[in-house]
Amino acid sequence: MIVQDVNGFPPSTWQPMPPAVTLCGKVPQSKVALMFRMFRLPLAGLILASLIAGCSAPPRQLADLPASTDAPVSDILRQAERRSGAEANLLRLHAAQTAWNRQQPEEVRRILALIPQSELPLDQQQRFSELQARSEMALGQPAAALRALRHPSLQQLEGLAPASQVEIHLLRAEALAATGEHLKAAQERMFIHDLLPNADQQQNLSAIWQQLNQVPSGKLREAAALASGETAGWLSLALIQREHGSLDLQVHALQQWQKQYPDHPAVQSPPEGVTRLLELHAERPRHLALLLPFDGNLAGAADALRDGFLAAQYSAMDQGLEQPQISLYDSGNYSDLLQFYRQAEADGVQWVIGPLDRQQVARLASQPQLPLPTLALNYADGATTPPPGLFQFGLSPEDEARSAALRAWHDGHRQMAILASQEDWGQRAARAFAEQWQAMGGHLVGHETIDQPSAIANQIAGLLRVQESERRNQRIQSVLGDGVTVQPTPRAELEAIFLAANPLQARQIKPTLVFQYAGDLPVYATSHAYRLSVHGEPNPDIDGLLVAEIPWLLHNSDPLYDTVVSSWPAAAGPMGRLYAMGVDAQRIFNRLLQMQEHPETRIHGATGTLSLDPSGRVRRELSWGQIVDGQLQPVGDLAPW
Repeated sequence: MIVQDVNGFPPSTWQPMPPAVTLCGKVPQSKVALMFRMFRLPLAGLILASLIAGCSAPPRQLADLPASTDAPVSDILRQAERRSGAEANLLRLHAAQTAWNRQQPEEVRRILALIPQSELPLDQQQRFSELQARSEMALGQPAAALRALRHPSLQQLEGLAPASQVEIHLLRAEALAATGEHLKAAQERMFIHDLLPNADQQQNLSAIWQQLNQVPSGKLREAAALASGETAGWLSLALIQREHGSLDLQVHALQQWQKQYPDHPAVQSPPEGVTRLLELHAERPRHLALLLPFDGNLAGAADALRDGFLAAQYSAMDQGLEQPQISLYDSGNYSDLLQFYRQAEADGVQWVIGPLDRQQVARLASQPQLPLPTLALNYADGATTPPPGLFQFGLSPEDEARSAALRAWHDGHRQMAILASQEDWGQRAARAFAEQWQAMGGHLVGHETIDQPSAIANQIAGLLRVQESERRNQRIQSVLGDGVTVQPTPRAELEAIFLAANPLQARQIKPTLVFQYAGDLPVYATSHAYRLSVHGEPNPDIDGLLVAEIPWLLHNSDPLYDTVVSSWPAAAGPMGRLYAMGVDAQRIFNRLLQMQEHPETRIHGATGTLSLDPSGRVRRELSWGQIVDGQLQPVGDLAPW
C-alpha cells in the first residue's frame, strides 16, 4: 500500500526512524526505566530526542527526519537553537513542516523567515519553496505563493518523485488561477493530466475548461497560433464558443474539431459545458414565433429586428445547418398577450422572440408564469421579479454606462464626475454608472444634471471649481505683484467625466473644458453623444470624446455585416443597432439556458460581449471608439472576447 500524507509529500522523503533509542555508553536498565517513568515522553518525542541528543548522529538530510511528530513546534525550534549551520536549518525546516501539518500557516511563515534558503541543499530548498507557497495560499496571498513557486529550486523537479512533481504543478495552477493568469493555470493542468490517477482526471478536465473560459478570446487566439498537439486542441475547443455565436454553428464546429483531434482527452471525457451544448442542440426548438409591432411608431424598429434575425437564420441555412420554422405575429393585434400565447401554442410554436414594446414586456414580467419560453426584446422595470422562462434583451443605456465605468477603471481612473441629461435615458445611465463605479471602489466627486446647452458652461465651471483657483491666483498676485502670472487649474481630485448627453449637449462639453483649463480631462460617453451617419458627416467640436459603441458599427467585422448592409444600407447607420440586435437574438436564444446554468459564459455578439445576469437579463459590454476629425475610430477593447 502506498501512503501519502495530507500535504502531498511522499513518504520517501520523510522516513520515520526505527523504533529504537541509542544511548551513549553503558546505562543500567533501571535508569532507563526511570527515565521513561520520569519524562513519560511519547515514542515520536523520544525518537526526535535521540536525533538531536549530543551523543547521537545529528540529522543532516530530509530522510533523517520523521514524517510527523507529536513534539511541540517550540521544542523543535529550541533544539535548533542548540545547533548551527545545516543541522539547525534542517531542524527549523522540520518545525515548519510540523506547523503546516497542524494547519498553522502563519507559524510556517514565521519559521521560514529564520532559514536562509540559499544555504540549503536542493531538496531542502524545494521543500522550503513548497511550504512557503502553501502557507501563503492559505493566508490569502496568491501572488506571494507564485513568487515562491518561481524559485529556481522548483524549476528542477526531475529529482522529485512523480507524485511530488504533480503536487507542485497543481499548486502552481492554483496560484496562477488566483492571480488571474488563467491561461497559464490551464496549461499547468494540461501538462500533468496524463500523470493523474484516473479518478482525478475528470475533475482536472473540468478545471482546465473553467480556466480557459476566463481567458479573453484575443489571448486564446494568440496562444492557439503558437500551440501544437493537445494544447492546440484545448485552445481550439475553447474558441469554438467564442467564434460561433449560434448553437448550430457551435455544434458544427465541434463536430469538425472531434475529427481533427480524435484522441484528445476532451473527446473521451468532454467538459460539462461541451456536453451541455450537445444536449441543448438535441433539444433545440423546431418552431419559433417572432412577436413584433409591424404597424405604428415601432414598425421601423420591428422591421430592422426582423431582417437582422432572418439574415442570421438564412446564413446558417446556407451553411447546411437545419434551422427552426419562423412564424411572424403582429403584437399590435393582441390586447391580451396571453391570447397570443394560446394561438402560438395551437400553431406548434415552442419559443417566442419578442415583444418589443416596453409596456408589453412589463406585463409579461408581472405574470407568475408564461406558457412558452420567451426572449423579450426590451426590459421591464428592474424592480419586477420576472417569471421563469422570461429572458430580456435590449439596447439599454445602462449597459453603455456600466461599460464606461469598467473602461475608466481599466484606464486607471478612480475619481470621476457625472454629467447626465435630464431625460429618462440619461438619468438611468447616470444611476447605472454610479452603481457600477462605486461597487468597484471608485469615488464620485460630482454629479450634474444638464438640460439647456447655454447653462452647461456654468455647470462645468462649478464642477471643476476653477473660480476657486482664480480667486487663489488673485490673492497670490496681490502679494507678489502683477508681474507674476498664474494659470488657474481645475480641481486636482477630478480625473475623468462620464457623459450621458445628446449630440447638441455634447458639443458644449469639450470646448468648455478647454476654456476651463481642463481640455486634457478624459470624457467617457454613451453612444447618444454623437451622430452616426451612413454618409459619413462629421461630428464637430467633440474630438477626443471616448464613446461606447456596438462592435457591429465600430469594427464592421461581423461575418454578416457586409451581407446585411448590402441588402439594407440603413444597417450601416443608427438603425444598424437594431439590425445587429436581431442578428444576436437569433444567435443566442437557444443558448440562454446554457448561459443561465453557467453564468461565466460570454458570447461575442454583434451588439457587444453578452452575458446573462441572475434575473434573466442579457448584459452587454461595449466596444470603445474615440472621435478623431469628427469620426468615431476604434480604440483597443478592454477585454477582447
